[in-house]
Amino acid sequence: MTDHVFVGPSLDAATVHALLPGAHVHPPVAHGDLLALPAAPGDRVFLIDGLFMQAAPVRHREILALLERGVAVAGSSSMGALRAAELWRFGMRGIGEVFRLYAEGVIDGDDEVAMAYAPADEGYRALSEPLVNIRLALRDAGAAGVITAEEEQSLVDAARALPFRARSYRALAGSGGPASDTFLDWLHHHPRDAKAADARLLLRSAATIAPPGPADDPALHVHSSFYVAWQVRSTGRQVGDAWISEHDIIVVLMLLHPQYPQLHRRDTLAAVAGVSPADPRAERLALDAARERGILDHAWSPEPGLDADERLLRVLARGFGTVGDQAIAGHLLPAALDTEENWRVAAQFIADAELVNARLPRPDPHVPQTRRRFSDERIDGAFAKAWGVDAAGFETAVWDRGLRSVEEFRVVAERFVAGLRMFGTPKFPRMEP
Repeated sequence: MTDHVFVGPSLDAATVHALLPGAHVHPPVAHGDLLALPAAPGDRVFLIDGLFMQAAPVRHREILALLERGVAVAGSSSMGALRAAELWRFGMRGIGEVFRLYAEGVIDGDDEVAMAYAPADEGYRALSEPLVNIRLALRDAGAAGVITAEEEQSLVDAARALPFRARSYRALAGSGGPASDTFLDWLHHHPRDAKAADARLLLRSAATIAPPGPADDPALHVHSSFYVAWQVRSTGRQVGDAWISEHDIIVVLMLLHPQYPQLHRRDTLAAVAGVSPADPRAERLALDAARERGILDHAWSPEPGLDADERLLRVLARGFGTVGDQAIAGHLLPAALDTEENWRVAAQFIADAELVNARLPRPDPHVPQTRRRFSDERIDGAFAKAWGVDAAGFETAVWDRGLRSVEEFRVVAERFVAGLRMFGTPKFPRMEP
């Protein structure tokens, strides 16, 4: 059993190790971190802190996928408390006061736990105070009779009105008249950090955290097209000093393996027909299935001189076999190309291309742009040469490489232009016909 703890400003790593010896301590969780986590059934994942502005926050499906495969997941304090309140019915466990406030609907804003803090090399030092800490300290002061209920609510409202980066106890000074000074004087003798306390409670409760059981609702439809696309962006391999994602390896095989178009067409038509790619009847069965469903013989294709069958086959292959740049995933890779040698060659090409990119002049960061260095003409020209096509056939070549538009092709292809021009196309091993 392995314990993984995602934590930052709420608790330091030394405290985590003292409370949960042997735990693997990770930075605040962000989108993709759980997809890349080597967690197996029986392991435990504890979410405390998480990113939400510097990077996309951890997605619900990432947590549901862990729960689905028997990993125990629990949250407290910050992002962990928020996600646990949203997913407790599926078996994510929530611990602590912050979780209860979310679960009971007392609070519902992400900004309740938001705070500014220094980077990892400065120990995630807090630069602001989360609203939930202020709220609970005020509640304690009210319960102790230090301030009235009206004064407590007034000070909560004053703190909420501040941008989350500017929230602090010092900022409350004078905002509520004498009540704020009374509260701050009391707080000096009764310090309160609800998020840290909840994090400690979570780790002390680790032995009680169980994976989903019969009483929990099953998580359905977790592995959507979004999920599988996120997965290949978050997993990969190391090549020298470079980490290469599975997404980029798949892109290179799609764009630069010489046999990709024919194999992708074969696999797509076989899927339309509902047969194995090796079935020699695949094209005929795909045509029959299309015509039975009303896809007519006059289906349009930009290439002139095609007979009705070939025109319809191309429409089927391009209609069912193309995706946008955000949906690239493993299913676009024909099984015949999914070999370790092909992955190794593609990964090495990417690593070499990144070395070339690193030597190119950086673009002006103040100029809005969707790409980094190359014009449309240079991107298209580099790949047209590699594919052996002219301008008239370029768009259809993009479709036959599995992408639905030239614009989306450019998004994924641009980073490989310099490497392609420097090294030429990768030398993939020859395949038997």
